[in-house]
Amino acid sequence: MAGFYSAVDTKSGAVTFAPSQLLPEGSATLRLGGLSVASQLSEQQQAYGRFHYALCRAIDELYRHRTTIEGQTDFKISIGTLSDPANRKFIRPLVEAIFGERVYLGASSLKGGLQQKWFLYQGRTLKKYYEIYRGLQDGDDVVAGLATLDHLKGNETPRLPLRLKELMTEAWEEIGLDLKGPSAANVHGYLTALINRENRQRALNELPSLPVPSHQSVLRHRKELLTPTEYMVATKGERYARNKRGRGSSDVRALMIGEFCEMDECRASLITSAKAKGYWQTLSEDTKKAMEWADEEIRSRLSILVMIDIATRMPVGWVVSEQPKAEATMQLLRMATRDKTREKRIYGCEGEAVPAMGLGMVRNDNGTGLRNAEVKSALMGIASANTDVRTHASADKPYVERMFGTTESVLLKLLHGYTGRKAGELPGYDAKASGVLDIDLLYEILTKFFIDEYPSLKHMGVGMGGRRPTEVFKELNETRGTFRLLNEDRRRIHLGWPFKLKPNDEGVRVLEGLFYSSDEFQIAIERYQGKVTVYIDPDDLNFATAVIPYDPEPYTLRLQTTVFADLTVSELLELMTQYRRENPELTTLYEDRIAKVRLERHDQLKKIGVERRLPKSYVSVDEARKRAKGLFASSRLVQTHVPLDTVAPGTLDTVISGPGILPIGDASVIDHEPAVPVSTPALPARKLKLKAGKTSSEPPVRLGRPAQKGELS
Repeated sequence: MAGFYSAVDTKSGAVTFAPSQLLPEGSATLRLGGLSVASQLSEQQQAYGRFHYALCRAIDELYRHRTTIEGQTDFKISIGTLSDPANRKFIRPLVEAIFGERVYLGASSLKGGLQQKWFLYQGRTLKKYYEIYRGLQDGDDVVAGLATLDHLKGNETPRLPLRLKELMTEAWEEIGLDLKGPSAANVHGYLTALINRENRQRALNELPSLPVPSHQSVLRHRKELLTPTEYMVATKGERYARNKRGRGSSDVRALMIGEFCEMDECRASLITSAKAKGYWQTLSEDTKKAMEWADEEIRSRLSILVMIDIATRMPVGWVVSEQPKAEATMQLLRMATRDKTREKRIYGCEGEAVPAMGLGMVRNDNGTGLRNAEVKSALMGIASANTDVRTHASADKPYVERMFGTTESVLLKLLHGYTGRKAGELPGYDAKASGVLDIDLLYEILTKFFIDEYPSLKHMGVGMGGRRPTEVFKELNETRGTFRLLNEDRRRIHLGWPFKLKPNDEGVRVLEGLFYSSDEFQIAIERYQGKVTVYIDPDDLNFATAVIPYDPEPYTLRLQTTVFADLTVSELLELMTQYRRENPELTTLYEDRIAKVRLERHDQLKKIGVERRLPKSYVSVDEARKRAKGLFASSRLVQTHVPLDTVAPGTLDTVISGPGILPIGDASVIDHEPAVPVSTPALPARKLKLKAGKTSSEPPVRLGRPAQKGELS
């Protein structure tokens, strides 16, 4: 046995030992039944192995002292020499020096009762362990080789017949391993039926009948067949087993703020009331009674969307929504990429608010509100990588799932209307009747929790080491900084609200009351006629971004209606609603006043027109119909008008003088004037008068094309 080094002081007789060089790759596999090293054994077996090793080292030193120092060349290690009291007294202090505990010479000095004390074995037992010690090879684990074989003790003969175990396996496969989750009693009942059928067959063959095992034997057999994870997969499903027993994350996934984020949505275990604050108090008692049913329907559970930064475990965005759709996720992305100082100031928080930052990579599951075309295109637009993981797989996104668990256990379960983690968890509590929190109050409570309380809690996650998230954020912000900030115009274009608007000399008008403009934009629209796209951030109305078709550069517009500066869209709409809201009685009063003034003004103007005999500037309905009928008719009557310098039709060959008749040969012909004025009057032109039931003596002149071919000939 290679091995040890000892030094003997000739004056004092003290003996010192160097530590043994044990090779962990060695093993005493044959003796231990397949185990390799001492760490595979129990603590008690390891203690006995170290004690036996100290005994063997002391026996080696006894042999060297007797043969080398005292010169007893015929000294041998045997049962007799190891039983000699002188040798035992020599061995005991050496064993105590190597083992480090008190050792007694014999068991007779020990008192009764269960106690852990060590004593020198008799010569036969010492000789047995010394022979094992001498038989170990180089590389063997000495402590494991000398340990007791307690793990091999016991009767290994199977108590149950092999055929009975086969029937037990069949019963578990047929009944027990089902997703309906049957109990061991169901399996035992089916097993009893199988054993009954088997015993009838064995009786015909004159074989002994099989016993019916107990419930514990049935459970023990199942544990021998399957591991707890395998049994959970068989009875609960793969997804449930993965969440319960799947591996989490044991590595530091991010080193910079905003480099890696996770977002998820969770149905809050909380009943809330959607009664609008301020409306219910203004209703009459009759209206309140009539709308009690509506209030019962409004009470419902809300969804909470949260985004967490992995490097610092700081919440960077949170949204409370009735329906977690794409718009709620877009609001979450807008909040994550902007400064949260506004929420800190409004709700009176004292903690550190996360500043604006970019998003390097965002991980989410394939929920309908998180995985859709609008969210995907927005993340691509701001140059963020996006990773989709499985739904209901907590190991795929462990950080945000752990945050939801902490939020529920620390915050939600203390609020009014808490429903519990599962159905029936709080049988004596009426969560629906206690749901008095509205969405605004719930958002205020969540904001204070995510800014003040959660970042101040000690975090024992991987990479945190018990530090608080707010301290980690300060450290990383000073040493590494945040992920690259987004350009404000790009952020509004991809995450904001778009509007198609027609610009004018005042700029553009958004939401019927917000005017935006800039000098550069006004110059650009002089060369463009058409609609432009304007993007606004609903959380910051001070600026907007305008995009003109075929113009490569976006334009930053400033808010011209400065009375709405630093408001959000929700606050703007609420303010305008307050402006336009009034008491119904006041509405009736003002409408009656307006109608009275208008009628009095009309009567006054009408009276003035009659007194001054002013021409009528309007027509009645009948007059308008008659004029329209004549205007759009296909033909009309033309009144005949005879000029003064012509003769009447049909008298040209009989009349020798008159207006328009000139004598031939007279000099006045050249001047086209009659020589003397004639006295014969011209025939007056006849006026056509059409009356009902009578026809004119002369047909009316018809304008337009002839009615029949050849009519003019």
